Amino acid sequence: MACINVELDSSAEKEFYQIVEHYGQFGKSLVYDFIQEFDDAILRIIKYPNAGHPHLHKTQRVLLNRFPYSIVYKLYPSQKIVVFAIMHLKRKPDYWKKRLK
Repeated sequence: MACINVELDSSAEKEFYQIVEHYGQFGKSLVYDFIQEFDDAILRIIKYPNAGHPHLHKTQRVLLNRFPYSIVYKLYPSQKIVVFAIMHLKRKPDYWKKRLK
């Protein structure tokens, strides 16, 4: 099995910290739960990179179970995965597409 490298686009990383900050208003346990679920989703992506639902612009997405977000990512032939968005499910679906450039 090839080693898969995962990186977050800088805007996706910023989204992650904004989400953590938002949930922090409601308590540390909710922040912990979000981070744990995010980490679990990333591990699923690493283990099964082609199992995400096909999404816009040849990306894939994985839904978080408890939180209203999906992780939008793209697998490159070099076995690198780039996360382009941690997209709230109620947001305009392609707001992040400019990040693909």
